[in-house]
Amino acid sequence: MASGLVVGIFSGSDPKALESALAAQQIDLSKVKVVSTTVDDDEDEGSQLEFVDVIADMEDNSRADDMTRGLGVWDETGTGVPGVGDGRQATLGQFQHRDDPTRRYLAGYAIPSDEVDNFGDAVAEGRAVVLYSEAGPDAQTVAAAFKAAGLRNVRAY
Repeated sequence: MASGLVVGIFSGSDPKALESALAAQQIDLSKVKVVSTTVDDDEDEGSQLEFVDVIADMEDNSRADDMTRGLGVWDETGTGVPGVGDGRQATLGQFQHRDDPTRRYLAGYAIPSDEVDNFGDAVAEGRAVVLYSEAGPDAQTVAAAFKAAGLRNVRAY
């Protein structure tokens, strides 16, 4: 419990429901960050919570391959790169980082690496990971409040 970080999983990602549940437990909302993939910007606009929206990997980007096709700049009729002429055309998907994108958002927190995947899975399934930083000696109190607010898999580090 060195940094006093408390993490939990909320069953959904509705900002109003989450804020209401946390506020009912007297949790300082200014210290809360929420990692989620399904929050609409309009929904979290009036919220006191800070939302960090995970950007899902783009496996299919139809515009990426067609953006310059036929323009003689980056397609098969344009300039070539020595040693890169095997006839295959690279796609945006080949340049993506293949790890779970949630790892990048949780990397700055003192969450053990073997537990990050569990939180990443929750985000991928449409739930929200709630982080309370710098709880210090109150970490166990905040963890109890998270549980009372309905959060699951609550951990204090």
